[in-house]
Amino acid sequence: MASLNKKQDGPALGAKAKRRPAVSSLEYVGLVAFFVLPFFLQAIWSGQIQQWISPLLRTKISAPSQNATEDIDPSSPSLLEACHTHTYNTEIVSLDPLLIYINNFTSSAEAEALIKLGAPEFVDSYIARSNGANQKVSGRTSQSAPLDDDHPLVACILARARRFLGSMLLPSEPFSLPQLVRYHASQRYDLHTDFWPTHQLMKDGSGRRYNRPASFFVFLRANCTGGETWFPNVDVLDGDGDRSESVEGLFGGKIGKATERGKEKGVVFMPIVGNALFWVNIDGKGKGDRRMLHSGLPVGEGEKIGMNLWPRKFY
Repeated sequence: MASLNKKQDGPALGAKAKRRPAVSSLEYVGLVAFFVLPFFLQAIWSGQIQQWISPLLRTKISAPSQNATEDIDPSSPSLLEACHTHTYNTEIVSLDPLLIYINNFTSSAEAEALIKLGAPEFVDSYIARSNGANQKVSGRTSQSAPLDDDHPLVACILARARRFLGSMLLPSEPFSLPQLVRYHASQRYDLHTDFWPTHQLMKDGSGRRYNRPASFFVFLRANCTGGETWFPNVDVLDGDGDRSESVEGLFGGKIGKATERGKEKGVVFMPIVGNALFWVNIDGKGKGDRRMLHSGLPVGEGEKIGMNLWPRKFY
């Protein structure tokens, strides 16, 4: 940094003129901190800076205090205003099948507010069978909670997801109720797909059938070890061959190569607050894509909370 006490090259001031006091390096640093620190803290809270730091530090920063969680108001006008102007960015992980990584899909504040909305409703998770029945199975040990899609914050997040989908949904095609999923130590969800093998019959008497053409999975809380999301049939390199940079380096530590019995098998995604995965389940002819088989790996220690967003398409 250039010295602020550098001798002037221009004409000297009059003898009676007072010389400006020099600004010390410490004072300069203090001034910079005074102006920059508020923006830095806001970036951390909003989640916008998390994508640029390491996953370990990212987890530490994203861990909210209990008081912060309790104090947050999901109906706060400032939170809702920020929701409508929120921005994110994307990275294509695989083109075929289509799998997209979304950085900062929700802010940290939105994530905690969504958790607060659903927290009273958590019950043991089950799976929805093709015959319409709900069944608890040993391969899914988490807890789940629905979110009221009439709440302004939930409606804002769903509108964000709908805009992301573009023309995939018709205006008359809705989303299912958003679902929170919570994992504690050793809890998991074994390999599964989000679509049904046969389209489901609506229960409104219309005779229409629907399925889940795509999925969003959003990481809302990541105070944990383990708990990665695993896609065993997705190749990160998408058939392009070797790259000079590792997968971990290519995606900043957010994505890694998975191994099974010592052999590479698919990819894993680290839980990072506010980030999300998007993938397509069903092709244009209404056929499900088994390559989108995925699993929520067991949490080691701590807690992971995510959110499922499932658009409904009629067939």
